[in-house]
Amino acid sequence: MSYVNSTDILDATNGGLDIIISYYPNAKDVIDKSSRLFKLRTSEKTASASLKKLESGVWVVTDFGGDKVPRNGIMVCQLEEGILYGEACALLGSNYNVKGAEMQVYKPKIEKRPLKANEQSKQYYFEFNDALSQKELAIIGPRVNQKHCDDFKLKSCKSYVYCKENEAIVITSTDDYPILVFDFGIWQKIYQPNAFDKADRFRYAGTKPPRHIFGLDLIEAEFKKRKKKFEDEDYESFSIQDASDNGDEETAPKKKDPKLDAAFIISGGTDGINLYSFNKFPLFTNSESDQLDWNEIKDLKVWVKDLYYIADLDSTGVKQAIAMGLKFLDIKLLWLPEKLKQYRDKRGNPCKDFKDYVEKFYRSENANAFINGFDKLVNNALPLQFWTERFANKKMNYNLSNTRLYHFLANMGFGRYESDNLKEGFLYIRKEGSIVKVLRPYEIENYVHSFLEERQMHPDLRDYVYNSPKLSERSLSKLPSLKVDFSAADKQTQYLFFSKKVLKITASEIIEYKQGEVEKYVWEDKIIDFNIKTDKEPQFKIDTDADGNLDIEILKKDNPYFNFLINASRVHWRKELEESFEGRPAKEADLYFKENQFNIAGSKLSEDEIYEQKLHIINKIYCIGYMLHNYKDESKPWCVFAMDNKISETGESHGGSGKSIGLGSLDHIRKRRFYIKGRDANVTKNDFIYHGVTEDTDFILIDDANQYLDFAFFYSEITGSLKVNPKNGQPYEIPFKDSPKYLITSNFTLRDDGPSTSRRLLFTSFSDYYHENNNDEYKESRNIASDFDGRNLFTGFTEAEWNDYYNFCAQCIQFFLSHPKKISPPMDNVTKRSLRAEMGDAFEGWADGFFANKTQTIENEEGFFTYLDNYFSKETAFDDFVKATKQNKWTTTKFKKATKAYCQLNDYIFNPKDLHNCKFQ
Repeated sequence: MSYVNSTDILDATNGGLDIIISYYPNAKDVIDKSSRLFKLRTSEKTASASLKKLESGVWVVTDFGGDKVPRNGIMVCQLEEGILYGEACALLGSNYNVKGAEMQVYKPKIEKRPLKANEQSKQYYFEFNDALSQKELAIIGPRVNQKHCDDFKLKSCKSYVYCKENEAIVITSTDDYPILVFDFGIWQKIYQPNAFDKADRFRYAGTKPPRHIFGLDLIEAEFKKRKKKFEDEDYESFSIQDASDNGDEETAPKKKDPKLDAAFIISGGTDGINLYSFNKFPLFTNSESDQLDWNEIKDLKVWVKDLYYIADLDSTGVKQAIAMGLKFLDIKLLWLPEKLKQYRDKRGNPCKDFKDYVEKFYRSENANAFINGFDKLVNNALPLQFWTERFANKKMNYNLSNTRLYHFLANMGFGRYESDNLKEGFLYIRKEGSIVKVLRPYEIENYVHSFLEERQMHPDLRDYVYNSPKLSERSLSKLPSLKVDFSAADKQTQYLFFSKKVLKITASEIIEYKQGEVEKYVWEDKIIDFNIKTDKEPQFKIDTDADGNLDIEILKKDNPYFNFLINASRVHWRKELEESFEGRPAKEADLYFKENQFNIAGSKLSEDEIYEQKLHIINKIYCIGYMLHNYKDESKPWCVFAMDNKISETGESHGGSGKSIGLGSLDHIRKRRFYIKGRDANVTKNDFIYHGVTEDTDFILIDDANQYLDFAFFYSEITGSLKVNPKNGQPYEIPFKDSPKYLITSNFTLRDDGPSTSRRLLFTSFSDYYHENNNDEYKESRNIASDFDGRNLFTGFTEAEWNDYYNFCAQCIQFFLSHPKKISPPMDNVTKRSLRAEMGDAFEGWADGFFANKTQTIENEEGFFTYLDNYFSKETAFDDFVKATKQNKWTTTKFKKATKAYCQLNDYIFNPKDLHNCKFQ
């Protein structure tokens, strides 16, 4: 068992709160309340436990109905699992992927030996114990006893032997690795509950039949037993009737119905035996996807009055239940409480099935309460047949049940989505896979009519439904409200939704799912309409050396978008492509350019220059990952600020470097982009600047921001909630966690680079590799299309290039998630541009003349001296500045800031501390 630091566990679980909620889901409801009292036990009438956050950030639970001991998350796990503290740390470290943790892997004892004389190749041989141990029974369920297991032919296996050609493999159970076997003589189903790999938990031996329904024999036997008993009772009752009755029907006893009240189709063996321990009759097959057929259902209806399907609560279980319900419309679907999913099983997964339901909610002291609760679930189970039928007066009569209709529509994905930001208060929606579509009422009505038509239901029924008012908008407004999880990210994860697939991205892997396999949802208009094929190999590799320096290796050379970003990071391209070939034949330059067109590490550059360019591309990858990870982290409340790396005079705008194309085009993935024209000098004076922004907005793009942008206007929205004042509507507030991120592109730097600004910014800078040759500043003009055979990015992409783009972006997210610290670009040029913006053209021009150089001397009443390396009056300098520049509105404070910026730009020391007390000679 590995040792895992308890502090690391608490840090990884929100101070242990995630662990507490996994065991006590009711605690989730009181996190934000002043009184954090909640019900620890389902049988409680009043709350008996309290939740508290300590100053250290650790959450604790105190059970006042128990021992009154405050317990953190690890101690709660220890108590509920009945294990030692170290074991709890190991278990939680494994479940929550804490650094240093090892998965708890239990293994049987495995030995090899020669074949015995009576053993045959490819055969299994079993040695069974006389009975299941109490520990084995407890693994199955709290009420399960030996008779329950005997009825299902479940045995405790001491060991089993599998014979190969020349040797036998003996697998022996241990206390930590029990082996159970459904033994049918000629075939066996082996169940190893503690196997680490899911594929090893079940295996088969012998000649397994093509199909086997567990529990079917018990139901048939019970039916025959009841039938015989009722027949005997009826015969006895009839034989003692008064002879004068002459067998009159009015006086003859009515035969009792021998049918069982109910049978329950369930997903697995342990679920079934648990249900059987509550005196219910389960049915299950060898596979959850192996559904009963028409003949089997026909037989069951002879023996059973009502058939129920108990669905697992994961996406596969729900899908199988609905498929079964649509196949047999009269089967009643029984849904376990949604609250069950808030608990976690021993592997850290959300609880989902009947066994989990029993383990989490059943206690021997509250057995009756549990049984009554389950009976209510049975009584409230409904079929997908949303109408009822009754034959009377020689015709079939129909009735459309509201409760059944809403149940049917809800299970087909229809419902209402409520939001305070909507004019009507709700939308009609439908969930299909992971996609949520907005509908109008008539589309829901049409779906019902189409359903009946496609199933070729009787015209009388269809006419009845056409004429029913229960599909009117007024009636549909009573559809159940659907809670849809649109949270596509958390601190460690990001989901990307494509037309047929969903990618789950973490720091360590990118997992591909089919639509509907994960219980995450996205609006239809935010789906990425592309059938992605996930890369088997990464497009880049970023490592950190022993000194903490980052380095990148470009692994994919033909991704246009990646290549564009590489060129936009080549801040030394002029030295590489122009200066290095000055006076040399043009052919040499052309050949070099062709070979190094998308090379971040050209041979004409020094190691330091190559390293600087590598940091630029790493920074861009990080910024893209940050923007595409739509989780809002309070420790990273950044606005991405994309600007030109080229140093220019203040007020001079170059542009054309590709900032807006490179980052603004992330709306190919983040579909709901809100656009603000940054060139509008009055944009921050608009009272309705955020009109149209909602909690579903992905990011706000302030494009081509002018040099006088009042960045302070956005301070509170970047780090806190966003207040929206819509036109013709009520203002509303979007919490920080649901508000969009910010992206600013500008040809200018910000004039204010103080601490309040810098802590909110994640800078990225673009080289002038792409440029227009204005005023013969360059030897040529170069745009993005010229690098890609005249094609523009995105609009000219092939399907393969789109695939490269989406995979690259997914890998950018993965890099961001794996790198917790902020990655800024090399800031030298960015800082210089900010300093020039701080002082302005007029001041820099005056200062160049005022300070000139160290050899210049100035004559005044004191004699000859230089303003560098000497004392002079700030009043004298300020007066000289105002006189020379006519900047009459400047204050001495602004002048002092500009002077400091000028000194920093030129590596001068402003007002050296060691000379503060010296006298000027």
